[in-house]
Amino acid sequence: MEGGVIMHVDIGALIKRCRKRAKLSQEAFAELMHTTQSTISRIEQNIIACEAKFLARAAAITNSQDAVIAALFSADAAVQFLQTVPMFIGGLFNWML
Repeated sequence: MEGGVIMHVDIGALIKRCRKRAKLSQEAFAELMHTTQSTISRIEQNIIACEAKFLARAAAITNSQDAVIAALFSADAAVQFLQTVPMFIGGLFNWML
């Protein structure tokens, strides 16, 4: 990453927040995810890692895509992106004229 900054995302805590936001118990969430409550517990405690596919499915099931995106992308990257959009749109308008 730029400037040598390494971002760490606690995926287990993120999944737990998504699950609780959806008001799901570990058991109910595990059933929807087609896995066991024990697996959900171990993922939430970061004892085992999950694949990106699992995280995407968890976000979709809990309707927490916004929370996952916010956690995965730093605030600095989001600000930089939002600052670039008006410049792009302005350039596009100049090109069309």
